[in-house]
Amino acid sequence: MTSKSHLTARALVLASGPDNPAAAEVVSKTLSQFVYELIELQRIDLGGRTIIALLIAHDPAHFEAIRLDLEKMGPETNLDIAILEIED
Repeated sequence: MTSKSHLTARALVLASGPDNPAAAEVVSKTLSQFVYELIELQRIDLGGRTIIALLIAHDPAHFEAIRLDLEKMGPETNLDIAILEIED
């Protein structure tokens, strides 16, 4: 298992879809197979829509796998997913 010292990259995960009280938990469950640190979570529920944004620290070697898993999970859970690597 990777230690937190390898969490040198940051990414912004955005998810949106129909009103979904469990949206953050759905995304977190997908991320749970990776070692990551949640830096910040923001949520907006407006007009029957849910939008969440998670800022995470992760191992840069895992970015592509994280992206693929999140993109696969999106249609299965009725969420539009985007992930962006953050450059310092």
